[in-house]
Amino acid sequence: MNILRNPFAININYGKDIHPASAKGLNQASIRSLEPANVIMYLVTTLLVIGIIMVYSTSSAKTAEGAGSMNIIFLKHVAWIIIAITGMLIMMKTDYHHLQRYSMVILIVALAGLVVVLIPEIGAKINGSRRWIRAGIFGYQPSEFAKLAMIIFLSGYIAKNREKMATFAKGFVVPIILIGVVSLLILKEPDFGTAMFITVVSFILLMTGGTRIIYVIFTLIASIPHIYQIYINKFPAYQHDRLLAFLDPWKDPMGIGYQIIQSWIALGSGGIAGLGLGESRQKLFFLPMSDNDFIFSIIGEEFGFIGTTCIIIMFVLFAWQGMRICKTAPDAFGFFLALGITASIALQAAINVAVVTGSIPTKGLPLPFISTGGSSILLSLLGVGILLNIARQSENSDVSACNVEDNRSLVT
Repeated sequence: MNILRNPFAININYGKDIHPASAKGLNQASIRSLEPANVIMYLVTTLLVIGIIMVYSTSSAKTAEGAGSMNIIFLKHVAWIIIAITGMLIMMKTDYHHLQRYSMVILIVALAGLVVVLIPEIGAKINGSRRWIRAGIFGYQPSEFAKLAMIIFLSGYIAKNREKMATFAKGFVVPIILIGVVSLLILKEPDFGTAMFITVVSFILLMTGGTRIIYVIFTLIASIPHIYQIYINKFPAYQHDRLLAFLDPWKDPMGIGYQIIQSWIALGSGGIAGLGLGESRQKLFFLPMSDNDFIFSIIGEEFGFIGTTCIIIMFVLFAWQGMRICKTAPDAFGFFLALGITASIALQAAINVAVVTGSIPTKGLPLPFISTGGSSILLSLLGVGILLNIARQSENSDVSACNVEDNRSLVT
C-alpha cells in the first residue's frame, strides 16, 4: 500500500510561475529578493545579529561580577562567527557535488573525531561528559561535525542506491549499522540527546529516501529496552536528574528542578513586550547556561512574548525556504542534502525551545545561530553555505530531483 507514491512530485518551477506580464507591479528585483537563497541569508544574518547582542548582554553580567575586565565569552563568540561566516562563503562557492565524491572520507574523519575525543589525554571531561577537544580557550565538539557528516554520507548513499532503498539489506541494514556505530560512540561520551538527534535526522532521510517505515517502527520498538538499560546503568546521575526535573521540577526547586524553574521565571517575567534590552535579572547568575542552551529564556525576559514569537517565526521561515530549495534541487543528492540540513537546523531550534519551556527533558542543544558554542555555529553556517550552493545551482538547472523516482513507497 502506497501512502506517498512520489514525494518528489512537486512544483519545481516556483521561480518561473511569476512572469513580468503577471507580476502586476512587482519588478524583477523585488521578485528575486524573495528567492529562497536571499530569504535564508536575511534570516540567518538577523539571527546572528540577535545572537551577538544577546550573548553580549548575558556575558557582560558575568564579566562585571568577575575579576577580569575583558568579555572573553563575547569575544570568542564573535571570533567563531567570523570563522563560521568565512566557512559559509567558501561552501557557497564550492560545488556541493564534491561532498558526494568525498562523503566516505568526511564520514571517516567524523568517526575518528568521535574516537579521539574519548581518549582521556585528549578529550576534556566537563560535567561528567567527555565531548570536547580543547586548544587553549577554543574547543571543538566532534559530535557537531558528525551531524553534518551523517547528512552528507546518507544523502550520497540514498542518491546512489535509490532503486534499492525499499529492500531490507540496502535500504535498512547497511544504514542502520552506520547509524548505530555513530550513536554508540556518542553515547560513550556520554551524550544521549545528540545520539538521539542524529538518529532522528537519519531516519527522516531514510524514510524519505524509500526505506520502509515498518522497518524503522520495529527497530524503534526493539530498541526501547536496550536504550532504557543504557540510560539506567551507563549514564551519570545528573542525566537521570534531568528526567526527574522534567516530570516534577517543584519537587526539588533548589536542586534538580532549579534550572527549568529559573527558565520559567525568565519567560514569565518578560510578559508581552519584555523588560527591555539588558534588563534581564535571571542572567545575573540565577539561570545557568544563560548565554548558551537557555539564551531563549533571556530573549523572552528582555523582549517578551513578542520577541520569542519573532524568533520562532524566523526559524519556521527558514524551514520553509529550506524546503523550497529542497524541492528545486537539480538532483537526488542535492534534494536529500538540502532536506537533511534544513531538518537538522529546524529540529534543533524546536528542541531548544521545547527544553527551555519545559516541554521536554533538559538537553544541551544550543539555539542555532544565536547561542554561544563555536562548533555549533561553525557547522550550522557550513550547512547554510551548502544549502545556498544548492539553491544557486538550482537556478541554472532545468532538471529537478522530482524526476528522479516515480514509484517509491514508504509502506508496502
